[in-house]
Amino acid sequence: MRRPIIKPKTPIFLGCEGESEQAYGQLLNDLLQAEGRPVHLEVVNLSPGAGDPIARLRRAAQEIARRRQRRSEFARRAVLLDLDQVQNDNQRRQQAEQLANQLDIRIIWQEPCHEALLLRHLNGFAQHRPPSTPASANALNGAWPQYAKPMTKILLARRIGLADVRRAANVEPALAAFLHDIGLLP
Repeated sequence: MRRPIIKPKTPIFLGCEGESEQAYGQLLNDLLQAEGRPVHLEVVNLSPGAGDPIARLRRAAQEIARRRQRRSEFARRAVLLDLDQVQNDNQRRQQAEQLANQLDIRIIWQEPCHEALLLRHLNGFAQHRPPSTPASANALNGAWPQYAKPMTKILLARRIGLADVRRAANVEPALAAFLHDIGLLP
């Protein structure tokens, strides 16, 4: 009897600012597996030793190079970054975007922060744009009283499913482009 041939999964790099974003990336990976997509997200927390978007992009490049030594090249590379860190500094934002372009890494800006991005996943809140990080946290806690930072992927999955991810992607172009590239959006 012949063993079935298991096709290797295409590796995708997703760098994250912290544990909450890492859990979100792991949730996306679980959704990919549930959909039978031949993709694996390598979700990497970039925070230890990297505190701003440019430092995180440099750390992402180091992690990509380090991981390349033990597996095949990443087909796509992306990072989740909070926009509030460069929101009032156009020069710093442009520097981050230029560096990301040089490194072939897609930035998924979370406007203004991860909690606001999560809020846009919830039914009735897709268009909600809190003006600040504290307002985002308050709005998310109002819509989802059980939310606590950092949220694990298991707890995220109790509230956020594929339809919710697609809802957020409808109002988040960079997220939508990434999800399309990895096969979660048609």
